Amino acid sequence: MNQTLSSQITDLERELTDLERKYRTADEEWRAVDVEYVRLKRLREELDVHKRELSHEIEWRTRELAALQEGLKHDRIIA
Repeated sequence: MNQTLSSQITDLERELTDLERKYRTADEEWRAVDVEYVRLKRLREELDVHKRELSHEIEWRTRELAALQEGLKHDRIIA
């Protein structure tokens, strides 16, 4: 019976060590994913700002182009 208890203790210690290793691995992977999430969130915010800036630039250029085209029409009418 001592052998059986000793064997059970050894098995449980082995399982516990394996579970602790798996837990550490899962925790490391979770941390890596969390770091990547934060990086991607920051990148998304930067891209949102860049898109807004480009949108404003497009609007400004569109208005400028329309004004120049209107000026060209006016010059043709006068000429």
